[in-house]
Amino acid sequence: MTRVHVWGWLGLMVVLQGCPTIPSLKNYTKGWVGRPIEELKEVDALPSVYDDYAMRIGWQETTYRLDNGNWVYVQLDSKDCFIHWEVNPQGIIVGSRTEGKGCRWQ
Repeated sequence: MTRVHVWGWLGLMVVLQGCPTIPSLKNYTKGWVGRPIEELKEVDALPSVYDDYAMRIGWQETTYRLDNGNWVYVQLDSKDCFIHWEVNPQGIIVGSRTEGKGCRWQ
């Protein structure tokens, strides 16, 4: 191998190392547990590739109360996939579940 080939391979490895990967839905949801729901809502308000779908189905922010005193924030993840975030009274995400045939992980 020539010096050019070695540097080429090393450069490719550095570039590939820096490429972001899309986390699985399971890892995405686990990453939010223990964080404030307001942070998630801020991220959810950013433009998304699913905005057209959300507009077509008339998606609106959805919440509901649980018997244990917590409440749930429902997030549209993708077509026919919703994440139900369980939030404690202090506003911290304590768990989640997915719903819908379009979910990558259930």
